[in-house]
Amino acid sequence: MTKVKKVILLFWLCTILSGCWDLKEVERMFYIHGLGVDYKDGLYEITFQLISFSNVAKTEQVNQDVIQSEVSTAKGKTPDEAIFDLYHAIDEVVYWGHLQFIVFSDEVLKEKRLDPVINMITRFRDTRYQTWVYSTDKSIEDFLLVTPLLKRSITLTKLADPLNSYDQASFVKPITLRQLIIELNEPNHEARMPAIKLKEDWKTQKGPDKSVEFEGYGVVSKLGFKGFIKDDDAHGIQWVMEETKRGQITTTTKGNQDLTIIIQNVKPKIIPIVNGDSVKFDIDVRLTGSLNDFIGDLKSDEIKEVIRKKVAEEILVSYKAALEKNIDIYRLSEVLYRDNVKLWKKIHKDGIIPLTEDSIRNINIKVEKLDTGRKSFEDTIE
Repeated sequence: MTKVKKVILLFWLCTILSGCWDLKEVERMFYIHGLGVDYKDGLYEITFQLISFSNVAKTEQVNQDVIQSEVSTAKGKTPDEAIFDLYHAIDEVVYWGHLQFIVFSDEVLKEKRLDPVINMITRFRDTRYQTWVYSTDKSIEDFLLVTPLLKRSITLTKLADPLNSYDQASFVKPITLRQLIIELNEPNHEARMPAIKLKEDWKTQKGPDKSVEFEGYGVVSKLGFKGFIKDDDAHGIQWVMEETKRGQITTTTKGNQDLTIIIQNVKPKIIPIVNGDSVKFDIDVRLTGSLNDFIGDLKSDEIKEVIRKKVAEEILVSYKAALEKNIDIYRLSEVLYRDNVKLWKKIHKDGIIPLTEDSIRNINIKVEKLDTGRKSFEDTIE
């Protein structure tokens, strides 16, 4: 074949090669950042949060005049019907690959409508299993309208980036859609979804402001919604979680001095104690404490004792509050399942073993280290 024919053949092949004929231009798409799911009067209510990327990746000189997001809600007998109703009023193609979080209402959980929504979301090719999931009994639309404090980029909200502040305060552990699916598929699991509300008492020169606050957990299983564990009732859960980075307790010494102690390096272990066909559990927790604000001379042994007492008390309070709602908040059923599956099979019902207030035999707290900051247990000013 001559050189001329080869060149002609090359050009002809180029004309039949597939190119970017189906490429969608990024500026001709809308991006879903958050999704809200509610269920009322037999209809799904799906709320889209579409975001603008004008302030994304900016930490300084953020344009305060830019509208960072727009929110709209539609209803349908199925989640897809509601979503397509929203499509009818959107100017551009909607891209799902940037979906960061989903907020489920308590009605969705109570009416056992969680599975259809999860199936719909995971069947989209663009969605990811690393999407954060939350539960609430408040208005969902309010969460999708909130912006970060100081008007930073909307991609930096607590809902979209919960791990950023988790190392500082580990009161509630965030979970992803992937973790939720795994926990719901386990025979002995109840999924703990972070429960959220709005903190509305922030103030600026221009008026009041809002931020998202974690208040506890909404607990759901294959059988349905178990209820919420919130506020003080939820405080002890963090001490029985290996993922806990940092928390705090406030307690009182024998001398009636109020102390706030920072708790870190939490290492819990649950040990099943089997006696025939019955089982009880010992909860062992190792941790370190840090004390900065105090007055007068204090003994380290005294501080360690108040830590042990307070942490054990909070663990027990959370356990009893959950037990009233038939929630196995510390997953004692799973502990037995992995340690003695034969006994678990014998005594479980729907994956959960019978639990009473006496099922926790002992709570042992070991304070491995006590940090006093720059000073020892003496007055800063003498």
